[in-house]
Amino acid sequence: MKKYTPHNIFAWYRKHQGAIILFFLFLVHSFFSVYGFESRHGFEWDQVDNAWAAKNIIVDRNFPLVGMVAKQNSGFYIGPLYYYYVAIFYFLTNLDPTASFYIATVTSGISFFVLYYFIKKLFDSSVALVSVFIYSISSFIIVADKVQWPINFLAVISIIIFYLLYSILLGREKYIVWLGVVLGLSWQLNFTSIFFFIISFFSIPFFPRTKKTLLYFLFALPLLVLFFIPNIIYDALHKGTSSRHLTTYLNEYYHGFHLTRVVQLAKDAFIEFAAIFDNFYIKQLRYVFLPVFVLVFLRDSFARQRLIFVYLVVLWFVVPWAVFSVYKGEISNYYFTLTRPITVMMLAYITVWIYRQKYFIARLGVVCFWSFFCVVNIFQFLKPMHHSLAYHREQVEEKINRGQVVEFAPGDPEAYIYYAVDYGNK
Repeated sequence: MKKYTPHNIFAWYRKHQGAIILFFLFLVHSFFSVYGFESRHGFEWDQVDNAWAAKNIIVDRNFPLVGMVAKQNSGFYIGPLYYYYVAIFYFLTNLDPTASFYIATVTSGISFFVLYYFIKKLFDSSVALVSVFIYSISSFIIVADKVQWPINFLAVISIIIFYLLYSILLGREKYIVWLGVVLGLSWQLNFTSIFFFIISFFSIPFFPRTKKTLLYFLFALPLLVLFFIPNIIYDALHKGTSSRHLTTYLNEYYHGFHLTRVVQLAKDAFIEFAAIFDNFYIKQLRYVFLPVFVLVFLRDSFARQRLIFVYLVVLWFVVPWAVFSVYKGEISNYYFTLTRPITVMMLAYITVWIYRQKYFIARLGVVCFWSFFCVVNIFQFLKPMHHSLAYHREQVEEKINRGQVVEFAPGDPEAYIYYAVDYGNK
């Protein structure tokens, strides 16, 4: 029988250190994901829309060809796949809105492992572990992930597309097929997925110029189009109203390029960095964050693969910044969600780079900074949440006890909860 000694235990820990730390971080991530259950889970307009869509699929056997409206009152839609994903959870919970909590939690868990896997492939396990550490501790990201809607998958899609494009530019043409599939999936999430198409377009000049590239393009194109077929059918059945609305919307909200607008949107282009560090002084570093990463990353080498990597990173920030500079409509913070995994990845890389300098003061500074970050974010996360799913459920229970009927109203959380209670009692 093997004798366990401190030396053996330490050797075992050293051998499995990465897996142990990853498991611990996932426990932390899971705790914050499920903490508070319904009392810390929002249930508002978008979640209600998803709930009714699930009900239409499950109860009415009404299978949608389009998903959520791409932009409020715009008249054109994203793909329907997310509705079917949501319907699985509502089927398992018998239409109870708790499904929204489970969807957000599962999606967040997927994001955790996808982020770790692809950043590890891009760098190493150290950078990947620091990335999921930031992802698991940041109160901004935790709260954002507790809101159930398709936007939560954008970070997943973003890091995958980044990896695929980087691999293609390094000569792995076969990933073009996967790029077509993932680009198609991105359209099922949000209209800002158009940025992925633009980024891919600006990457094409650097694709390998081989016959394999052309062959894989020919395979990828029909796979990409496949994801748009439901929207195309819907548009044909409705006499092209969706495409006309899209054209009208673009014409109405395009105001041309103005340098003043570009300067105004600089803070939004790097809003993910500012949101992770919700501190007035650190927020001001958002403008130097990208240049610092580029300098650190290229410090030791200007090898082609490093230049390609930097080129893609820059595209991830510049493309949405430039596009919204010619857009005169309302801009919300979540429009820049695609930059989140890249921001986290760069923060992790800079952190690991500083720690590896082997100066005691540098290592102490890193440990103290992120320790302080943990404390601040835990207290920030513990702030009470208003209008949660639990709050709306309590309101409905009170009305039922008083004998009131909650009338249907689009986007009204209490209207759906009232329906779900009635459906569950049948």
